[in-house]
Amino acid sequence: MAALAVTATLLAPVPSADAAPKPSVAATKKKLAKLNSQVDKLVDKYNKAKTQLDAAKKELKALNGQVTAEERTYKSMHTRVAQIAAAAYKNGTLDYTTSLLAAQDPNAALSQMSAFTQLSSSRSQELKAFVNSAQRLRREQAMAQYALQVVKKHTESVKKQKTTVEKAINQQKELLREAGVLGGPGGPIGGTYTGPASGPPRKALEYAYAQLGKPYIYGGTGPKGYDCSGLTMMSWRAAGVSLPRVVPDQYAATRHVAKSDLQPGDLVYFDNLGHEGMYVGGGRFIHAPHTGSVVKFDSMSNPWYVSHYVGASRP
Repeated sequence: MAALAVTATLLAPVPSADAAPKPSVAATKKKLAKLNSQVDKLVDKYNKAKTQLDAAKKELKALNGQVTAEERTYKSMHTRVAQIAAAAYKNGTLDYTTSLLAAQDPNAALSQMSAFTQLSSSRSQELKAFVNSAQRLRREQAMAQYALQVVKKHTESVKKQKTTVEKAINQQKELLREAGVLGGPGGPIGGTYTGPASGPPRKALEYAYAQLGKPYIYGGTGPKGYDCSGLTMMSWRAAGVSLPRVVPDQYAATRHVAKSDLQPGDLVYFDNLGHEGMYVGGGRFIHAPHTGSVVKFDSMSNPWYVSHYVGASRP
């Protein structure tokens, strides 16, 4: 019998040294919660970079428009001043016609201004206007060139942030699959606010309720999906109130209120200003939590939100 027991032991399968034990669902969810917090902050950085890029593009577009308009003015005035110079040359009063006619850009034109002073004083106003146009064009071209460099810088920043966020989100999805909770929204879309709020807060809440069930999408501002600050920004925009794009900026731009004074429509902040939602009353708030989730309600008494609560503000 002893020999049989030894033989059985030897024949028993030996666990592979390379096989790691599968983490428990609880351990996976704990790891996911930590990653969700990190992703919230990464998404804020991405949104901030995207906002800066959009602003830089807008500035560049405006400056390019100014340059185009000034170029038309400059070319028109250049033609007129060249005609004046040509007439002066024929009269023997100017020996710089060739240089002047070659001055097709503002820098070249301005370098010839010593010659312009020899023209008749009766032409001084036209010359002054031409010089002013040349100076404006040179300045606006320089500003547009700088704005272009800013756009390029922010474009690179957005690309870098996007890569970082998407890598982290892929990790989130893998953990969600391990925990067995990765899936589509599944439920109905939309809801109706029937609480006591009125005026702008009511309009903001009505918008937010209509988004219930829509998926969390990083960088999302609707209508297909939202991230946390995208939902609050668009909800209050529907109420006629403009909020900044990212969580810390929204907190800084609004009036802070005590937790005991919360009213429906107020914004509530968590996790070192990494996450936010909108208070709906009754100890609940509506928010877009994280990848794999949807716009939904949560309780202010949930232990995680209690321990990570930062403050509240009123737009």
